[in-house]
Amino acid sequence: MLLLRSNLRLLLAQLDGLAETPYFSSELDAYIRELRDALAKLLSKVEESPPTINLDVAQFISNEVWRLTQFLTGSTAKQIPYEVVFAIKRAAQEWGTDDLLITTAIVQEANFYFHGSSRDFFDLVERELGVKINARPVQIALPYVYRHKPLFCVPLFHEFGHFVDADNEIVTTSLLNSPAHVGPDLPDVKPSAEIGGLSGEERKFWESVVRNHRMEYFADLVSVAYVGKAAQGFLQEFIPNNRAEPSHPSSASRFQLMTDFINGKSNPILDLFQDALVCRGLPRLTHRFSNLDVEETFGNVRPCQLASDQEVFGIFDAGWSFLQQMATKPSGAWSALSEAEIERIANDLTEKSIRNMMIREGWNAALNP
Repeated sequence: MLLLRSNLRLLLAQLDGLAETPYFSSELDAYIRELRDALAKLLSKVEESPPTINLDVAQFISNEVWRLTQFLTGSTAKQIPYEVVFAIKRAAQEWGTDDLLITTAIVQEANFYFHGSSRDFFDLVERELGVKINARPVQIALPYVYRHKPLFCVPLFHEFGHFVDADNEIVTTSLLNSPAHVGPDLPDVKPSAEIGGLSGEERKFWESVVRNHRMEYFADLVSVAYVGKAAQGFLQEFIPNNRAEPSHPSSASRFQLMTDFINGKSNPILDLFQDALVCRGLPRLTHRFSNLDVEETFGNVRPCQLASDQEVFGIFDAGWSFLQQMATKPSGAWSALSEAEIERIANDLTEKSIRNMMIREGWNAALNP
């Protein structure tokens, strides 16, 4: 119990320190205050003699709040990719989630990942501690070196796809409609008919593989629906030849599904998810982005003026294509630049294009409250 009480005090001190940073939004401010209130009440209960809360419950809440605070470090400093988060929040509105609080962790590893927040945990906090946490945090992690590289942050749309799945049980619905032993057959996985003939632990193993692979395929489709070839192109360079694993399909299989979606080609995996989305009363997966021509603006080293959410999504697809073009065959003002300068400026122009729209919307909201 000494360690538990010490951990709670340390976490309270960390939250106090985060609250003093100058980059808080009002939503983050309220969220941190609610987390701190919950910890303070929890510490008070475990300090009583005897404790007035079950210690297993107390340990569970402590561990969960510890995890939540990890995703505040990037959100409370100038490390959060504000422009990408802005785009993801706009994407989330299409799925009926207007009140998302996207928090970020900046990691040193070359990895992106997503953690959802169980509603059951927040209900437990309210029931046991009397503290209501109103935010719906979506926690995403990205590499430190990419924090101001929006074109290299496009995997966050894949992580957003995992959120859409977890929040709406898309893959679970697909498994109810078409269990692992029914199909469709997935690349890199034992055929569905063979899975149907298995039993015991071996069958459970292959059923878990099917679930994992479907989760990754759905997240890939969400990412390519919003940012097009940028999602596919980044992965082709980031994980060009990864083999299939129980947790993930092979790179080749993932790229093929993304290519089919981009080209409007029928694919049974896509059809599986479209049916699940219809069952859940959700929009089907379609191209959510506008096809932008940035040749004139980016070509003259000027940001592009964006006028809609679809254009915000489209700037990732257009910016990625422009970066690849200039890195391969630079022209005009770009012909005298090094590859490093081309990469930096293309990312900067993409970032500024989105930021300018954010600023315009902020001014309009202030002038027309």
